Amino acid sequence: MKLLGLILLLAVALATVNSCTDSWNAPDPMTGITGQVYSIATPGPTPVGWVAPPLEKVTTILVLDSECNLFIQTLTDEKGKFTVGLEPGTYYVRVKESMIPAETGPHDVKAGEMLSVRAHYDNGMR
Repeated sequence: MKLLGLILLLAVALATVNSCTDSWNAPDPMTGITGQVYSIATPGPTPVGWVAPPLEKVTTILVLDSECNLFIQTLTDEKGKFTVGLEPGTYYVRVKESMIPAETGPHDVKAGEMLSVRAHYDNGMR
């Protein structure tokens, strides 16, 4: 009787290890946001047609939910680029180190979509 139980347990274990998934059931592509931090502060008035340069340093990205509550945070790479996996929904993005906290958004993330967004760093210089 113990031998039969051991054989049954071994058969279940082997069936689990050797099981495979169907290739047509692959998971959806990553969903979330990807972006770049830009420095929007310039000394003096902002000239017409001026384009903010990328802020190429590591900063903290705060992702806020639709109510502007902190949802998740992540670091950029050394070039100021970031990617965050998120569930579908509405989000705002803020740079934690910015002297003047201002978020961009709302950003509506849809399932299977990697939405490209901008985040703004403002040191308050005018």
